[in-house]
Amino acid sequence: MKKLFTLSLLIFVILVSKVNSQTFTFYRVSPAIVYGDTSSTSVTPTKGVFKNTGTTSLSFKIVRVLNNLPGPTWSSQMCVGVNCYAPTVDSVPPRGMSPMILTAGQQDTLLIDLVGQSIGTAVIAIQCYVNNNPAVSIVDTFRVALGPVGITKISSEVDGYSLKQNYPNPFNPSTVISFSIPKKDNVSLVLYDILGNQVANLINNESIAPGKYNYEFNASEFNLSTGTYYYKITTSAYSAVKKMILIK
Repeated sequence: MKKLFTLSLLIFVILVSKVNSQTFTFYRVSPAIVYGDTSSTSVTPTKGVFKNTGTTSLSFKIVRVLNNLPGPTWSSQMCVGVNCYAPTVDSVPPRGMSPMILTAGQQDTLLIDLVGQSIGTAVIAIQCYVNNNPAVSIVDTFRVALGPVGITKISSEVDGYSLKQNYPNPFNPSTVISFSIPKKDNVSLVLYDILGNQVANLINNESIAPGKYNYEFNASEFNLSTGTYYYKITTSAYSAVKKMILIK
């Protein structure tokens, strides 16, 4: 009798394990932090993939369990396949809509589109599970950092403050200005003509995280003529000036 009970218990555990076994995957395929700019018309996407790894068709549910946005000008929306949902929708598919069914071996993509007009980093956590078994789920985290228009973060590793010579120089009409800051700081980047007149305010005392950055400067956006110009970076603890030459 004791052996029979043990065997029955073992069979029960195996059956429960099979019912609760994970038959899908879900993971972020974008970098840990995706960088974009604060243009109101620019969407910065981050991407995940979910896949049916089982042998039967599965109906999926995707839930935004955390939507930590830096400010009121930010919004995020989820897109699955060809369908994009309103920023206020936290569960895909929404109630009353057709289920998301994947056949065995099939996969689909999740895009989270971010828009923001202030500097900061959004943190969004997504939960993915099969409709008939929400107890077995996978949660992954997506981050998007937005900075001023034209700035690209190229590294988080930095030794100290610096302002590099723009490249190319001379240029027409575009060039890249590189700078580094070792701590979060307010940064201004201003362009002057040879007489000392301010002709462009590229970064206006913006709070920027530590790192190495490239600023893509296009002289045509400021209607500048051929000549010598000076660009100056100013932070709470550092200031430097470099010369650039525009040739049309």
